[in-house]
Amino acid sequence: MSNSNFDKNGLDKSGTHWLQYAAFVLTAFAIYFGWAFFNDSNFHQFSVKIFKFWNCNGYNPLSYCLMRWKVNFYP
Repeated sequence: MSNSNFDKNGLDKSGTHWLQYAAFVLTAFAIYFGWAFFNDSNFHQFSVKIFKFWNCNGYNPLSYCLMRWKVNFYP
């Protein structure tokens, strides 16, 4: 891992910082997932289940989590 194309300041030979590459990748994922969320119903259902899981992480009572999993529609 010591052989990288970045100098001690995090710049490569073209002058691009490694965080710029990371920001580009995160932006590409955000665009794709935004498109998939609104245009692919299977991905939409999957992401809603993920959001429900995150909402039932112990901060809410168990009855709220059970009620959210039983709901048949996706607001």
